[in-house]
Amino acid sequence: MPTSSEPLLVFGPRSRTYDFGPQHPLTPRRFGPGIDLLRAIGAEPELAPEPAPDDELLACHTAAYIRTVRSFSDDPFRPPAAGISPGDDPAFPGMHEAAAAVAGGSMAAVEAILRGEVRHAFHPGGGLHHAMADRASGFCIYNDPALAIARLRAAGLRILYLDFDTHHGDGVQALHLDDPGVLTFSIHESGRYLFPGTGFVDELGSGRASGTSANVPLEPFTGEAAWLDAVRSIVPGLAATFAPDAIVSQHGADSHAWDPLAHLRVTTTAMGEAARMVDRLAHRYADGRWLATGGGGYDAYRVVPRTWSLVWLAGAHREAPESTPAAWRERWTQEAERYGQAPIPGRFEDEPNAGRSPDEAQRAAEEASRETSVHVRRLVLPAVVQAGIDRGWHDPLDAAVAASVDSPASAGSPEIVARLSPELADRVVIAPRTLPVADASAARALMLGATRGGGPVVAAIDRGLVVGLAIAVDAGGHDELLTIGVAPEFRRRGLGTALLVALADGRTNGHELRATVAVGERDPVEPLDRALRAVIARRLLEKARFHVRPAGGRLGRDDPEAIEGTLASST
Repeated sequence: MPTSSEPLLVFGPRSRTYDFGPQHPLTPRRFGPGIDLLRAIGAEPELAPEPAPDDELLACHTAAYIRTVRSFSDDPFRPPAAGISPGDDPAFPGMHEAAAAVAGGSMAAVEAILRGEVRHAFHPGGGLHHAMADRASGFCIYNDPALAIARLRAAGLRILYLDFDTHHGDGVQALHLDDPGVLTFSIHESGRYLFPGTGFVDELGSGRASGTSANVPLEPFTGEAAWLDAVRSIVPGLAATFAPDAIVSQHGADSHAWDPLAHLRVTTTAMGEAARMVDRLAHRYADGRWLATGGGGYDAYRVVPRTWSLVWLAGAHREAPESTPAAWRERWTQEAERYGQAPIPGRFEDEPNAGRSPDEAQRAAEEASRETSVHVRRLVLPAVVQAGIDRGWHDPLDAAVAASVDSPASAGSPEIVARLSPELADRVVIAPRTLPVADASAARALMLGATRGGGPVVAAIDRGLVVGLAIAVDAGGHDELLTIGVAPEFRRRGLGTALLVALADGRTNGHELRATVAVGERDPVEPLDRALRAVIARRLLEKARFHVRPAGGRLGRDDPEAIEGTLASST
């Protein structure tokens, strides 16, 4: 097992046995040029996958389903069952052992991460994100990313799952839908046009876990610019809000402009940037703990090998070489030509827009996709996080700084400071989870930025510790309420109402005060049930004399519990 900082590469003889047949799009042929290019850049496989035992598969799959897969493994000509049938998921001899080995590879990789032997691992044959608890789906028999997440959850870690495949990561979302300790993000071609027909904006999770599923469905023909805009604008903020203990990611190469099965126009350049962002987030929030998996990708010669290499290089903290090796291209060109996937590119990164001029269809698609990503951001990120990023108060990719202490229980009443000044903010610390962000450093940066941003900031301070905050900003013609936050030990004492009333009464600019409370406004560590959150928010606003109504438009359609409130001007 390696002790260097380079990612553990998971690949072995069993990786090639996951094989649905010569006509199937998910071909083990991809391992030839893919692993060959990885070796050319210095990556050497060091963990060979072996089948996970049934008791480990039971973490995400039913016993009946595992028995069904075993029966097809022994007799591939049985009548179709549990999603195993001619088409996407045809049976083949040894199916169970091959699929269990994919699962075993990802689970062994996270075991190495948990033991501290490596920080990063990359399993290019993994990423089978469509498999459900009791059925196969979308070329996936067992769901190795979901199983890896389950193992990390069993160790007590909170997990951020990032899915960059062109198909919605429906299986991972479904298998962890009710767990508030798993936050899933998927950016994909819209299910209106592409398998699996899911991944819409309103799939937000349920109950206590409402707000832990974030989906960005893109229009067909969306290119790298809009795709990257969505990733940059949402993912770092999610990481700061959730502060995961580990990250699991899926880097399907089928969002590429040359992929034969889908319609996005992303490039290896964009995919490499996304992988480098994941690496930075893993180090910033998760002590480096990161399992990356492969996933889809059906251009086995021009796209998949370069994408895999860029993911591994991101984890190795190395720049991509200027050119793909000439010997590698020569070795695989004849085979690539046979399958209509030539010429093999001479560079790891693509030309802008994969070398094509954006047409009218792409421009229209990107406009619509950008509107969707802006809407998703408004839904899933707390308003204070959005404003903090937009106004330069906080960059979620910045290094962490010492920021908080454990907040003590108090029998007394904190002092309400009607306007927290930058000077006082510099002298106090903020109690954990006072703001709707799990990362303490981010909370302090947001508090300091808000006090310097000119808007009203009201604080509740207990012995030098900020245990409550109300923050508003001038939004151009009106004030926007960003947050009412109270540390857990001080909740249910009326402190939130006192903060909001003090903020409302202290306004001097004559502006109307507006508030929007969507699903992203929650305690990311111990969230309440979504319906209860909405009731509490409504009561809080009404006690401060806001006129409250259900949120309208797209926000209200996708988050039926979202509310909006207005308070008349202070003059």
